Amino acid sequence: MISVIVPVYKSEKTLARCVKSLQGQTETDLEILLVDDGSPDDCPRICDDFAGRDKRIRVIHKENGGVSSARNAGIRSARGEYLLFADSDDFADAHLAERLLREMEAGDLAVCGFHHHYVGRDVLKVPEDVPETQGERFLRLYGQGYLNMPWNKLFRRELAGTFDESLSLGEDLLFNLDYLRRSAGISVVSDALYHYIQEDGGNTLSSRKRQDKLSLAKLVWREAGRFYRELTGHGDESGIINARLVQEVLDYAESLPFDRELSYREKLAQLKEYSRDEELRQAGRNAALRQADYRLIHFFMYRGQVRTAYLLCVLRAQAVRLLRAVRGREKV
Repeated sequence: MISVIVPVYKSEKTLARCVKSLQGQTETDLEILLVDDGSPDDCPRICDDFAGRDKRIRVIHKENGGVSSARNAGIRSARGEYLLFADSDDFADAHLAERLLREMEAGDLAVCGFHHHYVGRDVLKVPEDVPETQGERFLRLYGQGYLNMPWNKLFRRELAGTFDESLSLGEDLLFNLDYLRRSAGISVVSDALYHYIQEDGGNTLSSRKRQDKLSLAKLVWREAGRFYRELTGHGDESGIINARLVQEVLDYAESLPFDRELSYREKLAQLKEYSRDEELRQAGRNAALRQADYRLIHFFMYRGQVRTAYLLCVLRAQAVRLLRAVRGREKV
């Protein structure tokens, strides 16, 4: 049986869509655990209503503790041999559980692609399934961002640890790395079977997350590098692991124009702090950056030209806003 764990918080508008997509799975041997993380809206009632109509659904009501706390509560209550995670504002293709379960015959972790719904677009993210060593497969999936989240994967419950509830960023990847240390390998489904919904055009961070961003990104970078050395016996010479660290920082840099809490001077100071960080500079010397905007902004940040770097971020933000407006008009 598969235990599907769904953290629920302030998602009354999307929760029904998520649950119905799980109820409609072609793999029927599953339980759906709705973990109400102290949601202040109508989510607790919606969860209970679903449970009253479907015996496969169980509801866990708990005090608010964050998404990691909710997922851990689900893991503790799970009865299935396998674990599948979903977020309550997302939804799943009907074949998600069935296809991932089929791939578990080839390893202990099955990974699939997903639809990234962002700024009015449906961007397909599909991992390639090509013959390669587990080290090469890890680098490929890690570099393309398929290991950063728990919801496009099927886990064996007996091998799963817990999510670190003390972290505000990076806890999902650390959970996956911890799991991989106990697993026999990764298998891949080369189809997009999950729908990840990202409504906002930028990811403005809370003040706490802003302060934690670089230190947590470096923690994940070190852990990924350590895992790869354990797996292969040598370090990553491709620059892929370094690129993920640099991209995390550049993602934040590109979101700065959307951040209304910081002044222009404070934004430049933040970029300057990043440009002077020695570990980040070390990673930047050998970082396999693919996207042109990443390469261009990194070029100026690495050289301490933060005003130019920020100007490029502003131009990118204006392009995102324009695209969002065009997409909005297309829907009308």
